[in-house]
Amino acid sequence: MLKVIDEAVDGMILTSNKETTQETTQEKIINLIKKNPSITQEEMAKAINLTRDGISYNMKVLKEKGIIERVGSTKNGIWKILK
Repeated sequence: MLKVIDEAVDGMILTSNKETTQETTQEKIINLIKKNPSITQEEMAKAINLTRDGISYNMKVLKEKGIIERVGSTKNGIWKILK
């Protein structure tokens, strides 16, 4: 029984760390957008030291939460913070 409890606690700790890391990354992305609304995902990846796929994933989450949106075209558009 103790083993089951230990595994459950370990799972909670891993989940908690993952959520905290994602929030921190998303906050960094929002701060970069505030400084430069026309920033590219490549530029964000270099600034945060994360892969472009990691940036893309976190931006998708931010879009789904209604926090950011893309205004304009792919090359000439800007990021807009909604919340």
